[in-house]
Amino acid sequence: MSLTASGIAAGIVLFNLTSGIGTVASAVLGLFVLVMLYFTLASAFSSDWSGREDATATNAAGAEPSDD
Repeated sequence: MSLTASGIAAGIVLFNLTSGIGTVASAVLGLFVLVMLYFTLASAFSSDWSGREDATATNAAGAEPSDD
């Protein structure tokens, strides 16, 4: 009787640790890709973010002390 009960339980709960870890890892990777796409598109199309990379590059170049 326990063999039949364990077979029914295995049929109802279809969970494998390896496939569970793979599913969670795939979901996290997908979320990471979506966040990176958001930041890329936000910096490309937002008026608030435009020109910030140029301003930091010019400030960094002029921040070095002169040798005079």
